Amino acid sequence: MRTIRKVFLDSSVLFTAVYSSRGFANDLLLYAQRGRVGLVLSDFVLVETERNLEKSAPWAVPAFVYIRSNLTYRLRNPSQRLIVDTERVVVTKDAPIIAAARSAHVKLVATYDRKHLLSNRQAILDAFGITVATPDDILTTLRLR
Repeated sequence: MRTIRKVFLDSSVLFTAVYSSRGFANDLLLYAQRGRVGLVLSDFVLVETERNLEKSAPWAVPAFVYIRSNLTYRLRNPSQRLIVDTERVVVTKDAPIIAAARSAHVKLVATYDRKHLLSNRQAILDAFGITVATPDDILTTLRLR
């Protein structure tokens, strides 16, 4: 029996998947719909994605609402204590992302955040055993592309 790998989506990936019907972020959602990847999100990611869409691409908000309602995913919200502990490695703004992945015991985080997450991937891996990567890299790692 094949094990389904879980992937935590950062809001940058969810935003990109909603914004464009093409690309690796969208491919990740398609693989999740087909049951080849298990997605994990948090309320923080959902709220941040919707807020960013309302600001930058209001025409895409209905697509986001549809995807949020129809996509199969596990919702995991970290405790404040876990967020604070995560801040020892990750900037405060992104600590809820890695803390939610930690809380869900997810070892892959998909993001496009080069400034705070991708640039800090080795420290995150060393501290928490979580691999931070782009959707393209995750699809390659999982041998889905």
